Amino acid sequence: MKWLCLMLMFISVSAIAAEDSSAVKKRFELNGYIKNLASFSIQDDMRKSISGNFIHNRMNMQLHFSEQISLNAAIRNRLFWGEEVKQFPDFADQLRNQNEVINLQKAWIRNASLVLHSNAERLNLVFQRKSIRVMAGRQRINWGITTAWNPNDVFNAYNFLDFDYEERPGVDACRIQYAVDDFSGAEAAFAVLGKRREIVSALKYNLNKWAYDLQLNAGWYKNHPVAGAGWAGNILDAGFRGEVQYYLKNRNSGSHLNLSLEADYVWKSGWYLSVAYLLNNRGMGKPLQSMEGLDLQISPENLMPTRHNAMLTCRKEITPLLSFGSSLLYAPGSNLIIFFPSLRYSLAANLDADLIWQSFFAEVGNRMVALNHRGFLRLRLSF
Repeated sequence: MKWLCLMLMFISVSAIAAEDSSAVKKRFELNGYIKNLASFSIQDDMRKSISGNFIHNRMNMQLHFSEQISLNAAIRNRLFWGEEVKQFPDFADQLRNQNEVINLQKAWIRNASLVLHSNAERLNLVFQRKSIRVMAGRQRINWGITTAWNPNDVFNAYNFLDFDYEERPGVDACRIQYAVDDFSGAEAAFAVLGKRREIVSALKYNLNKWAYDLQLNAGWYKNHPVAGAGWAGNILDAGFRGEVQYYLKNRNSGSHLNLSLEADYVWKSGWYLSVAYLLNNRGMGKPLQSMEGLDLQISPENLMPTRHNAMLTCRKEITPLLSFGSSLLYAPGSNLIIFFPSLRYSLAANLDADLIWQSFFAEVGNRMVALNHRGFLRLRLSF
C-alpha cells in the first residue's frame, strides 16, 4: 500500500501549496503536528538503561466533494532511532495496529538502528444528510464516556499510558448514525478486526434522562455476545460518569464484566481532581510470581491486567504558560503501582514542551520491585 501513502503525502503537499485559494480552503482542510520525543528507560534496579528517540508527524486531511459527501484521511509518519530500535529486532513489526484488517502501513526504512514507518490511520468516506450520517472505512468509533478506561469502546480500546497518541487507534468499519433529536440518537457499527478477520458489531442508543446523558449498547464482540451501558451527569457540583460492559459466556469461555466509575471536581483556584475505578473480573488478584506475568497489552476485554484498579489524577495551571499534571494508579491484591507526573510549558502559540515521567512498581516474590522507570521530553509544533 505504499502508493496510497505516497498519494496522501502528495495531496497534503498540494493543498499547502494552494492554501492561498479561498475555494481550496473551503473544499480542502489540513491540520496536524510534528513532534520530537526523546526517552530513556531504567530497569533492573537502576542497573540497565535504554534510550530512544523518534520524530512523529501526523497530517489530518478532509476533502469536501459536496455538502453531503466528504473524504477524511490521516497519515502518521514516525522516524525511530536509538537503543530501543537496536535491542528489538522486530521493532518495526510492533508498530502496526493489530485491529486494522487492511494493511495500509509501510516501513520505508528498517534496519538495526533506524526505522521509518508510515500508516494511513484514517481513510473514510462520509455521507451526511439531515439526521443520517454514514461513515465507511478506517475510523475511530468512540463510544466511551469516562476518561481513564472505556468498557463501552468494544471496537477500539486505547491505552491511557500511551500519552503521545491523542487521536487513539482506529478500526476498519462501517457506521450509521441517526439523530432522533438534540439529545438522543441511535448508532449501528460493523467492523472486521486484524489478520483473523474477527467480527465486531453492535447497536447503541443514547438519550438524556433525569439530567444524565445515558447510553445502552448490545452486539457481538468476536465470539461473545455483549451488552453494556454508560452514564454521565453530576452529583452536586462534582461530575459522575460510568460504564459497564458484560461479555456473555459461550462455548469456549465464561462470562466477563468490565466496570468503570469516575468522579471529578474543579476548584475555583484552578485545581482539577479525578478519581477513577476499574473492575476487570478476569484480571489478576494476587501478586506476581515473576516480572513476565505483567502484560499491559490492552484490549476491550482486558482494559487492565489487574482485577481492581484505582487511579487518582490532579492537574493545575500554575501560570498561563506552565501546567502540571499527575496520576497515581494502585491495583490492590496484585499491589501494582504506576506513578506518572508531567509538566507542560507553552513556548509559543503553537509550540509546546512536555516533560513526562512513568514509574512502575509491583510485588514480585513477596517483595516490592521497581519494574521500570521511563522519562520523556517532547516538543510539539502544531499547524
